[in-house]
Amino acid sequence: MGNYYILPIMIKDHEKIEQLLNTLEKDMDKDFKTMKKSFHNFEWELEKHIFIEEKAIFTYYSPTDTSYGYKMLPLVTKQHNYILNMLNNWRKDIVKNHFISNITELKEFIIKHKEYEEKELYPKLDESVDENEKKHIIDKIGQIIEK
Repeated sequence: MGNYYILPIMIKDHEKIEQLLNTLEKDMDKDFKTMKKSFHNFEWELEKHIFIEEKAIFTYYSPTDTSYGYKMLPLVTKQHNYILNMLNNWRKDIVKNHFISNITELKEFIIKHKEYEEKELYPKLDESVDENEKKHIIDKIGQIIEK
């Protein structure tokens, strides 16, 4: 049995989300229809990513250092809730045919969130989750995103 790592898969997904966010930011200066399409692409990928983390990954995480390990999950979940709330607000704006706002604020937040996950969360998961569970997690991720 080989070694399995969650970190590189999720870094690749983070890069895809960041590219879609950059496209959305550029499309803010274009027409509403273009911006709306970019938003929906970004929203779809970001919501899938959050679903992966909370359903496919966190479900299997049981840290050995519970005091530190279990502090990470509520923090990340709280950050996800902030992101999802912002997406929901943007969705409401789009329904009203308004351009979205606060894109810089969300972009800065997502970058900090991503850095935390890549430096703290995923390395800790790769270290603490056994190989069979990591393989199972990676299989679940593969059902949701393209590797």
